[in-house]
Amino acid sequence: MQIILRGLHGDDSEESVAKELAPYLHVTHVEMVRQGLDDNPWALVEVADPYERVWNVCNQLRGVFHRGKPLHLHIALHQEPDVS
Repeated sequence: MQIILRGLHGDDSEESVAKELAPYLHVTHVEMVRQGLDDNPWALVEVADPYERVWNVCNQLRGVFHRGKPLHLHIALHQEPDVS
């Protein structure tokens, strides 16, 4: 399942995002997207968790401040649900 994470800083990296989310989710891959303003990247985060857990974590962390910027987490649309 993929989530979109916004509210990052220019010096954030794939490794730092994965490390910070590790207590909440099983992160399998992070892709940083650096378009537009240098200090405003976002990340596409692949996680190996069921939908309900991802939904709860997104709601729990949404709006939490990360080094002065509020985090915005969204479940990427158009994904096949995990039926396992």
